[in-house]
Amino acid sequence: MESVIFEILSKGIIISTNSSKFQKEAMWLMDEENFVSLNSILNKLGFYLVGENGYFYLSKDLKTDEMEKYFNSHKLLILAIAQLKKIFVHLDRGHKIKKSEFIKRFETKKDEKIIKALFNTDDLMEITEKFFNLLEKNYVLESISKDEYRVLNSINYYLDIVEAISEGENNE
Repeated sequence: MESVIFEILSKGIIISTNSSKFQKEAMWLMDEENFVSLNSILNKLGFYLVGENGYFYLSKDLKTDEMEKYFNSHKLLILAIAQLKKIFVHLDRGHKIKKSEFIKRFETKKDEKIIKALFNTDDLMEITEKFFNLLEKNYVLESISKDEYRVLNSINYYLDIVEAISEGENNE
């Protein structure tokens, strides 16, 4: 199981305990003995395992240029989370959200700069599909039905980044 989990985490995937896709892996990681054992192995490779708020991810100490590279590779996802939070103000892990509700709220809550950076279209249906696909592909949302999605615990990881960026902008 350790090698399976390492393979998942090394791709940058955050394993949420409320994900049906990674249920076995999350349960395994929730066992303290397993967590400590895997973390010990990872430490020898220069990584460490982080488990908090119902999710697990692989981390390492980053140099400044690596931090910038990380942020740039996740920029679109972070922007999508920022837009999602504007549309669903009380967004939190475990919540269920609907595409239909997103569509209803979108016009009054959209951030033109974010939408322009994310999508090269004004077509609401295309934006909605691309938006939800991006969030699902990055294991932030999990489809329950054609219209409904579960917000995975990993949302808190990205919401912390969005909040830190917002605080940084407000302090300038």
